[in-house]
Amino acid sequence: MPRSPLICLLTLSLAWAQPSLLAAAQAFAAAAEPDWVAIAGTYPALGSPQSKAELTTMHWLQNTRTQADVARAWVETHPDLALFLTALGSGMDASNFPATAALLKQAKEDLKPIVANLKNSFNRPRPYVIDPTLIPALAQDGSPSFPSKHAALGILFADLLTLLDPADQGGFARAGKLIGDDRVMAGLHWPSDDTAGQRLGKAFASYWLTRPGNGQMLQNAATEWSQAGGAHRGGVPHL
Repeated sequence: MPRSPLICLLTLSLAWAQPSLLAAAQAFAAAAEPDWVAIAGTYPALGSPQSKAELTTMHWLQNTRTQADVARAWVETHPDLALFLTALGSGMDASNFPATAALLKQAKEDLKPIVANLKNSFNRPRPYVIDPTLIPALAQDGSPSFPSKHAALGILFADLLTLLDPADQGGFARAGKLIGDDRVMAGLHWPSDDTAGQRLGKAFASYWLTRPGNGQMLQNAATEWSQAGGAHRGGVPHL
């Protein structure tokens, strides 16, 4: 199976003796913008067996979610660097990583119009609009349901942070996936919204790294991790 540009970037950056992360990012020619509609895919037609199965899942999640689950989903409403560092249990302070926070913020801003265009194009109703007996555990969202922006952000942030701290890939991946999954648990999204958002976030991470200027932002963040993050398990791997 071909490896994604994101994985290739990570592999190259770890294999070279003295490269900068910026040099690795610049090794990729500027990629043509992907077909985001094709990446998002589609969702089950209302009334189809798949749609009925999603409704069953949504009701089960509503009946089994706990107060702790809802509290976690509330914290994940605005995902940021601090959320991921807390998930790692590393004790690192997000205020020590301003360049990393700026990196994630810019990636988020660049992703937002793509998700908005997809939501408006598909115009899928939220679960609680289709079935009023589904009561969301968090505030209702007025935007269309497909794909999930939170799911996309979770994977996007996890992939970018993994480039900066490969040793914590598993922790970042779990935290990133949970952001989208918990939106389903809280009754705000269908499972297929979550899956599509995760596909979108991974594809966008690979594409975003090829855009002019973003490699420099990544290099700035990498420098920050090698300095402020050096105390984390004895040092950050050379990228």
